[in-house]
Amino acid sequence: MGSNIRQLVPTTFKALVVLFAVLLFFSSARAQMNDSGGGALGGAGGLNSGAAAGAQNIGTDGDSQNGAVSNTMRRGCVDPSDPDAADSGLPPCTNSDGSADTDQSAQPAQSTLSGGGSGLGGASALGGGPVMSGTQGFANTMNRQSMSAVIQQLGISPDELGSLKNEMASGGLSPDDMQELCLHFAAKQLSATDVAGIAKSLGLTFTDQQLAQLRSCTGLAGQGGSDESASPGQQMGMTPPQGTSPSNQPASSVEAQFRGLDSALAPAAPSTRNLQQFGYSLFASRVSTFAPVANVPVGDDYVIGPGDELKMLMWGRINNTLNLTVGRDGSVSIPEIGPLQVAGLTFAQTKQLIEDHAGQITGVKVDVTMGKLKTIQVFVVGEVEQPGAYTVSALSHVSNALSAAGGITKIGSLRKVELRRGNQLVRTIDLYSLLLAGNEQSDEQLQPGDVIFVPVIGPVVGMVGDVKRPAIYELGSSGEPLTSVIKLGGGISAFGYSQRVQVERVDAHEKRIALDVDLNDIRSQRFDIRDGDLIKIYPVLPTQRDIVTVRGSVNRPGKFEWHQGMRVSDLVQLAEGTAPHTFFKYALIRRKEGKAQTVRLVPVDLGEAMADIVGGPQNLQLEQEDELTVFSESQMKYLPTVQVFGEVRNPGYYVLSEGMHVSDLIYLAGGLKDDAYQQNAELARTQVINGSHTSHTFMDVDLRAATSGTDQNNPELMANDQLFVRRASDWHLPWVVMVRGMVARPGPYTIHDGERIASVLERAGGLMPEAYLPATVLIRQSIKELQQKRLDEARARLQQSIVRIQMNPGAMNQMAQSQGNQNPATSPQTLNALEHVLSETEGQQAQGRLVIHMHPLNELANSPDNVVLVDQDQVTIPRRPDAINVLGQVYSPNAIMYRPGLTTSDYLNQAGGPNEGADPDHIMVIKADGSVMTDQGIKASKESTMFPLLPVISGGLMSARLDPGDTVYVPEKLIYENKMQETATITQIIANAASSLAVIGILGASL
Repeated sequence: MGSNIRQLVPTTFKALVVLFAVLLFFSSARAQMNDSGGGALGGAGGLNSGAAAGAQNIGTDGDSQNGAVSNTMRRGCVDPSDPDAADSGLPPCTNSDGSADTDQSAQPAQSTLSGGGSGLGGASALGGGPVMSGTQGFANTMNRQSMSAVIQQLGISPDELGSLKNEMASGGLSPDDMQELCLHFAAKQLSATDVAGIAKSLGLTFTDQQLAQLRSCTGLAGQGGSDESASPGQQMGMTPPQGTSPSNQPASSVEAQFRGLDSALAPAAPSTRNLQQFGYSLFASRVSTFAPVANVPVGDDYVIGPGDELKMLMWGRINNTLNLTVGRDGSVSIPEIGPLQVAGLTFAQTKQLIEDHAGQITGVKVDVTMGKLKTIQVFVVGEVEQPGAYTVSALSHVSNALSAAGGITKIGSLRKVELRRGNQLVRTIDLYSLLLAGNEQSDEQLQPGDVIFVPVIGPVVGMVGDVKRPAIYELGSSGEPLTSVIKLGGGISAFGYSQRVQVERVDAHEKRIALDVDLNDIRSQRFDIRDGDLIKIYPVLPTQRDIVTVRGSVNRPGKFEWHQGMRVSDLVQLAEGTAPHTFFKYALIRRKEGKAQTVRLVPVDLGEAMADIVGGPQNLQLEQEDELTVFSESQMKYLPTVQVFGEVRNPGYYVLSEGMHVSDLIYLAGGLKDDAYQQNAELARTQVINGSHTSHTFMDVDLRAATSGTDQNNPELMANDQLFVRRASDWHLPWVVMVRGMVARPGPYTIHDGERIASVLERAGGLMPEAYLPATVLIRQSIKELQQKRLDEARARLQQSIVRIQMNPGAMNQMAQSQGNQNPATSPQTLNALEHVLSETEGQQAQGRLVIHMHPLNELANSPDNVVLVDQDQVTIPRRPDAINVLGQVYSPNAIMYRPGLTTSDYLNQAGGPNEGADPDHIMVIKADGSVMTDQGIKASKESTMFPLLPVISGGLMSARLDPGDTVYVPEKLIYENKMQETATITQIIANAASSLAVIGILGASL
């Protein structure tokens, strides 16, 4: 068994080492993932190719599941394979190894016209740096790298960010700063949720009005296409994903255009990034979108054939229902009539034939309807998902057969679907008439043996930009007019710029060219579109003409129509005047001048401009696109304030309003406190006289008269006035002391200033017969706080000593040897003793006991021990104890019955005497009144008169006679005996512990 244990120990130790190493590895890996924002595995949408070679990326560009950034604008770099890479002005994206960040994943087959798909590649980082995972949002604080990536994407430098924080801390942002922030946020097409989240992460605290202004200028969110599942802020890794409620759906192109009307940003150039082929989504769903053709009404022109079922209802003389199935010979057999040849007849002809023959039966009427229909076999071949032969209902049309075959592939034609019957072309079907106009006339009904052939797609053209339905369209024939092609996309939107439609073309398979067409020119109707053309419709510029703008402290800020001769006062009146607390000494006009549209700032004295109706030098004439900013007093750091100190409920600064008096300031501050001295308050005033020197004025204010409503004694306040309300002299709540124990009426008692303990005990009804005055316990809060402070300091010094010994053992040993101590200071016994004292006294509280020598009540009044009581004193008169407590390092710590005449040595012997761990040289006796006796103290009392109450004792502490309630305490032997300050510190801590035990022993045993 012993050998098995010896073999088990090394095995267990190895297992623990391996487990510890694994935990360290995963802790390090988790920390790195958190620092990098989860770039690799935290939701970036795929695995980094450098970390897991050959791993398949998941997701495509623009279809990230957890907020990865993959497009050019949001990554800060450009994919080298992007056709617009040369025009972007951005550096190519690279992996951590310096290679170009291109798609290395195996993608499924896609249409050659859709631009293909690109994997996530470097989607886990912003230009190679880490980003926050989209699933994390702001749940964790952004680290320095993530914040640097965010402000780099927004185009804000660290210096600009610091300046913005300083301006917000000093009173707010100017309109120019807000407009610049609007441009940064709107440039990234961020949503309203993104704006608030990013501002919080960057440490910018906006007001509700400022946030509303930022949200109003970010209306371009979602314009990048509705295919992306996350908002731009989520793709940047800066906001958490939202739910799938309808309010969080991506904005449509119409919504995005209207939301972006207030943005001053130049419109983005049309992009082909999200361009898709038109019409193929008709067959995209794997679940059939066509109703079962067996349940539709049968027309009169339906041709009857083998397999069809006819239902014949007979009533009259004969009541019967017959189910007649057309046989392979094309006939049906009817009882009492015989066989009838119906194959090849229409349903109407067949019905008439049967009714005519049934009329030969006297007294019988008949009705004929269709039952189950026959099925036919057709062939669907060409560019479909699953070509082959299909058995369909006889009522099926071409679209039903195409749906059964999985739809047309994206290299198949939607405009030249051929229907062949008997090796003859019956009809060429253009599905665009169904998709664009809802016209299904060309959707021919099928017959047995029909062949549906889908040829390869014909000439195509792409349309992007401000067209109602941007997509890739198939042309009916090459050479269609431009105006007709634009109609395929629903026409140009209301925001499209029709004077310049750009057509990009591959000329003669040799070069790419760009042609500009003005749709307002009649010649544009003769401009033909060729195969492979890309039509770009640009939006109109956001700049508005013939307007002026007013911002800031007015009742209706916004844009107004400009007219010739319009002035500053006219614009303010249109805005329905200024708001309260407007700063009239200064306003600002922002004006654009010259062809370069250079901004010039024109200052205006708004007060003079509003007073001058005719048109003086300050009431300037406005020009087109002028922007007038009216400031408030708080924005100009000129908000006049007054201050109140002292005995009011809410002292502090308050905004000075016109006609404000001292009483108003007191009411704003919540009124006077109960202890306020109302007869005389002081009002201090600071003024600059004639702009040359400062005057300080002090005046006394009778607050009783000021608050009574008379203005004569209620001075009007001026800016920077300070009111000082003092406290009434000798004001305090009633002082209360607590009397407990052996008194007639224990409980709380109010006391007056200077009242003594004898008076309070008399008010408590005097002492009970069993009261023991020598053991009176007086607890005082001020003494308790002082003792606790000294006790905490002693424990702190002892802790420092332990650390010092552990840090520098050599010097401590040398010091101990120089003092003649044989026990090294750094011995294990010394350190254990020190640490034991600390652990035993952890959480120790001081008692706050004041040592007093009580006398009978008839003598106490004239005694010097008749102490003055203070607020919150606690006086406890215990019952006469019957025992002596022997505590500490003795063999039997216990309470021993008191017998007169016994000494300290006698009681120690009854407790078994000191044990091996005791320190007999430091035994102490805590008297019932709280005083402490030691052997050193008794020896010193022989030489002085410091202890007049102690009898003359010849044998020292061991020969001292004890009184009821006394406590003998034997401390633990201190191994650390070198004569340093630690000895005094330990003694102080032990003495406090012994005194506490003595008080507990007296009160617990005698009350």
